[in-house]
Amino acid sequence: MEKSQNSMSFSQEGGSNLSERVMLNVGGKKFETTVATLTRIPDTVLAVMVSDRWKTGDEIFIDRDPKHFGKVLNYLRDGDHFVVPADTEACEELKREAHFYNMPFLAELCLPMNVDVADIVQWKRDAIEIYWRPFVRYMVDDSLSLPFIYDRNNHTLARCIACEEFQDPKCSYLFDINYTAWEPMRHHMYNMTGEVTQLMGENCCIVSWDNGQQIHLPRSALIKLPGMQHQ
Repeated sequence: MEKSQNSMSFSQEGGSNLSERVMLNVGGKKFETTVATLTRIPDTVLAVMVSDRWKTGDEIFIDRDPKHFGKVLNYLRDGDHFVVPADTEACEELKREAHFYNMPFLAELCLPMNVDVADIVQWKRDAIEIYWRPFVRYMVDDSLSLPFIYDRNNHTLARCIACEEFQDPKCSYLFDINYTAWEPMRHHMYNMTGEVTQLMGENCCIVSWDNGQQIHLPRSALIKLPGMQHQ
């Protein structure tokens, strides 16, 4: 799924130019975009429709409420940089559209962040690029209880970015990490699951990951797996 959802390439019968424009009529409202946008993520409803039915100049009709279709196109253009609506109802509606158009990553972005004790969670995909280096340092340095470190007067300190949790680790300055050698961690984090073992105020929690690491994290970096809870 990861490979197909993030692939930027598309092979179309007849060799259609990816820059060609396509007109879509969604529930009576017109949208214009390119073949490249509609096929950026393979196997979605839109990618299948444009490959199977579209001929240059033809209009594609989709019998669907157009309210959130513009956001669906924005997601196709922006990928992981797409920002979901802040309104809970709009987010839920967009999640239904994501399921209809077979865009599971967009549906995932729309899931609520309110995790609780015993919930099973994963890293949010758009958070992995931001968190993988701090997570590696946390794994390497057993003295850390927080992954966010900084230097002050040549002394290493640690503080959570989302709450008041603070630490004065004693050994972190000893570790010179070759992050290039640790880059596979970015890929592995897509598949990790963990259990929330403790809530820390309104914004943070403690997660026990399946690789044995237990870490203090902002809940905004996590996504709950629906219907899953530790037994």
